[in-house]
Amino acid sequence: MLYALRKLIAFVFLGGIFWFIYQDLDNLEEPWFMHALGMIAVAFAFFWLLIPMVVVRFRIRRRRLLNRERYEKWLGEGGLAGIRPRPSKGGKAATLASVGEDAQLFFHEKGTLYTDSGAKALDLAKNDGHPVGRPSDVAFPGFRRKCRVDQRTHCYFTDSGVSFAGKSIDFAIPFSGLKSVSVKPGGIVFETESGSSVTRFAFTFHNPLIAADVLRFAKEGK
Repeated sequence: MLYALRKLIAFVFLGGIFWFIYQDLDNLEEPWFMHALGMIAVAFAFFWLLIPMVVVRFRIRRRRLLNRERYEKWLGEGGLAGIRPRPSKGGKAATLASVGEDAQLFFHEKGTLYTDSGAKALDLAKNDGHPVGRPSDVAFPGFRRKCRVDQRTHCYFTDSGVSFAGKSIDFAIPFSGLKSVSVKPGGIVFETESGSSVTRFAFTFHNPLIAADVLRFAKEGK
């Protein structure tokens, strides 16, 4: 988001400077013309630095308010009282190695998985034909890491942990290996620890507040 906005601002200002100079080629050596170019450069720096940050902050605030409204509505409709674990046996999830036929499913959602480049223990550090990018500044503020991007990935909350399954991935994070869970405006960041290495996975959820509540419920009910 920040990158795209700054690219747009740079395009507009550079185009404007080119047009301004082209219209007054005869005044290139005039002091007032140099001062005008300097003021344009200062304005460009101001807009390039400040405007994208303001836009992102407003979008983050709006996303959080929307999440809170939907979360309150979900609580009013029963919240966790309506969560009933169901067996994976006989369903599509039972075919996944990370879930298994004996697992109890609490939650399932499709989204985009961002895998930290440090996920060597799970053999996910290499590209494997997947694009490499950085999560959105609005959905995951502060998460400025280059990641492997797996779109349309399935996320399952089971009685033993969190499972991810896509076209080329199928792995689970047991509750015992889940170091921390951070709720962001557009999803959840899962942090695992194996020895001295820390790996982070960012996954998009329709409402991360609801997903985090169900995850805690699944973990405590284990």
